[in-house]
Amino acid sequence: MNRRSTLKIVSTSLIVLVCMVLTSSNVSAEKYKKIVNGKEVVVHTNPIPVILHRMVPPQYGRHVTQKELRKGAATQTHAASTVRKR
Repeated sequence: MNRRSTLKIVSTSLIVLVCMVLTSSNVSAEKYKKIVNGKEVVVHTNPIPVILHRMVPPQYGRHVTQKELRKGAATQTHAASTVRKR
C-alpha cells in the first residue's frame, strides 16, 4: 500500500468514529423495575443495554426490553431442571 491510500483509510475511519460518537450522545435509554410473576425484572427502553447485560451477566435482576415485556416473553421462565432420583 502506498502512503496516500493508507492516509485515506485512516481518515475515513476517524470521520466515521467521530460521527458515531457525536450521534450516540443523543440516544436515551431509560430503565425501571417491574414485578413479573413475583420476580423483579429490569426493563430497558433501548435493546442495546439488554444485549450487553446478556453478554456480561448483570449484578441485579433479569434485564428485558419493553417489547419483550409487552409480548409476554419476560414472563417465561427457563425450563425446569429435572430432579434425579437415586
